[in-house]
Amino acid sequence: MKKRHIFTVFIICLLIASLTLSALAATTGPTQQAHALVLANAETGDIIYAQNEHQRIHPAATTQIMTALLAVEALDRGDVNIHDLVTTSVAALSDISPATINIGLVAGESMRFEALLHAIMLESAYDAANVVAEHLGGTIENFVQLMNERAYELGAQNTTFTNPHGLAAEHHLSTAYDLFRITQYAVQNPRFVALYSELVRHEPASSRTFISNNRMMDPTAPEFYEGLSGVKADFTSAAGWSFISTATREDVSLLAVVMGVPPGLDGVNHFSETAAIYDWAFENLYFVELLPETAEITRVPVSLGDGVDSVGLRPRDPIVALLLRGTDPQNVQIACTVFSETEDSSLTAPIHQGTVLGEITLSYLGRTYGPIPLVAAENVTLSRGAFMRNELSNTLGSFWVLLVIVVLVLLLILYIVYAVMHSMKKKRRRRERLNRTS
Repeated sequence: MKKRHIFTVFIICLLIASLTLSALAATTGPTQQAHALVLANAETGDIIYAQNEHQRIHPAATTQIMTALLAVEALDRGDVNIHDLVTTSVAALSDISPATINIGLVAGESMRFEALLHAIMLESAYDAANVVAEHLGGTIENFVQLMNERAYELGAQNTTFTNPHGLAAEHHLSTAYDLFRITQYAVQNPRFVALYSELVRHEPASSRTFISNNRMMDPTAPEFYEGLSGVKADFTSAAGWSFISTATREDVSLLAVVMGVPPGLDGVNHFSETAAIYDWAFENLYFVELLPETAEITRVPVSLGDGVDSVGLRPRDPIVALLLRGTDPQNVQIACTVFSETEDSSLTAPIHQGTVLGEITLSYLGRTYGPIPLVAAENVTLSRGAFMRNELSNTLGSFWVLLVIVVLVLLLILYIVYAVMHSMKKKRRRRERLNRTS
């Protein structure tokens, strides 16, 4: 089936739109003490609000999101098993001091791989991060190289990791935007989500209990925020308060990256600033149905239809966008492409309702939606009479068929000529015989 552009881009005024970062940045955002932040639609990745999002800063233990992501991807590939016993080496503890966040691993101690991952995501354990890194990379240095390569693949192009745990180092830098890109991908992995979804995790084999440092998930804590989950919270003197999380309320799912909240502010930290940005978002954002699935976008010519010469096309699913209240989008560009079967860009019956026949792309203020499948809005049955006439026409229109017919006609003509001449000869001979006998 050929793809043919039979509809060009055109402008229509509908309530169809999405807002890009540039459009939203111009609106008044939440009051924030954070140095850098990103608020985005967790499902689509569309950025709703941002501040200093591309400035390179120290990521602290949010680094461990990448460490854990590489670990669960290794589990998904089957390179490691959650029950593997991993032994702590002397090298893995070389940069870990009692002052750092750790679970007290000692050289020669073995712990299950899964337990180490929970220690990383619940308690931000620096020693566990090193042990996991060494186990997966052979050396910590090799693993750090893998971290940087994977970060770049995910679009984190302003990030350089020098360790797997997040201790301050001169070139260990990232941005709120890069951490958003990494996290938005990571939270789509169920194994990754499971690592931070519990408040308490017991590891009987080592007699250890890991307790989440995310107080916004704890219903007994004053910081509790309903609908919030994960992902990574931390504080260092170099980075300040940092917190990356997701939150869902009704049908709105958001992801927030809050970085560099200054220490020492009365009653202000990464939790309070995260709550403020979510409160603002849930109060000011709402979903708008950009294009209902019942909307007929266009009609396409159909040949051989039983009393029908066209079929309507509609979106397979409704198209929605998360908008700020008061937004009045218009002048939306729509590009429509139909998958045709013939050079004249028409379709041929029968066509079943729901069959994908094309695609549509919406554009507004630089943001592109799609391509989104377009499907047949109704059934188009085949006309048997039209089908037979078409087959006959196609058959007669074939070069080889015409050639055979011409040859047969010529042979028939030759046969007739031969028959006539043969008949004439017989008559002449008969007259000659009669003449001789008389």
